[in-house]
Amino acid sequence: MTPRKSIDVVVNPRAGAGRAARLVGDLVRELARHGFDVEVHRTERPGHGGVIVRRLVDEGAKNIAVMGGDGSFHEAVQGLLTADGTLDARDVALALVPAGTGGDLKKTLGVPDDPAEVAKFIAEARPKKMDLGQLDHRTYDGRSSRRLFANIASFGVGGLVDKLVNEGPKWLGGRATFFLGTLRASFAYKNVRVRVTCDDELFFEGPAYAISVANGRYFGGGMQIAPAADPFDGIFDVVALGDMGRVQSTLLATKIYKGAHLTEPLVTHRRAKVVHAVSTGVEDCLLDVDGEAPGKLEATFTVREGAVSVLVRP
Repeated sequence: MTPRKSIDVVVNPRAGAGRAARLVGDLVRELARHGFDVEVHRTERPGHGGVIVRRLVDEGAKNIAVMGGDGSFHEAVQGLLTADGTLDARDVALALVPAGTGGDLKKTLGVPDDPAEVAKFIAEARPKKMDLGQLDHRTYDGRSSRRLFANIASFGVGGLVDKLVNEGPKWLGGRATFFLGTLRASFAYKNVRVRVTCDDELFFEGPAYAISVANGRYFGGGMQIAPAADPFDGIFDVVALGDMGRVQSTLLATKIYKGAHLTEPLVTHRRAKVVHAVSTGVEDCLLDVDGEAPGKLEATFTVREGAVSVLVRP
């Protein structure tokens, strides 16, 4: 008889306007059918997912499935940092179970939506070392902070989009919610002056609509901002949308969804392992990190190559 495997499921019951809470029972049944012994851990407050993951890693967990949106996975990944900011993932393997408003990382990793298909995906998957981004930045009150990101960090209009999305209703679904948030932000946002270096070389200086530091390909509910990004290649794809106005940014959005924007005017891109950004104007420049809004520039983004194993199909 094939020995049963164990997996811990960390679920954010509020993700996707309650979708995760409704589907977690289906996921548990399907995982059990594929030979897993399952223990469910429900988050109870913001930041709790990271606390649970840290405890599970310290207790020797081998497989942790994170059920929710991109924000839930981002929160869980923070549990790979110890209290002093050191990365400690040991030999744990993470799995993404999409069930939230933001569902961009699943596209890069090829994870299906249906619980039965996700359970089959996990049963057939193998661990593969994935890069993470390390972000050292300023909080809103100016304190230094460190966090990890799995997908994409950006600065500029994205911070305002996050604020509007997180404050608004989630029942519209991921793509519509983020599109509406982006549209609202485009009317309120004023381009912020920034200076950005990539591997100690000047990459961009001046007013910017948005600059993305990409480990994955998609953000903002399906916008393919970095079509060549690969979270397993040890390097970021950096994409700058320069000093463009409301009409230009709105027209460009349709091309970004298709990943066809990199040759457009006012769009520049390159690859880098370390990105440093400062605001050179009087306005704060807000951060967007895996759909969360943790603070502002000044910030340094560093690739942590092969930082954690994730479960992907062979």
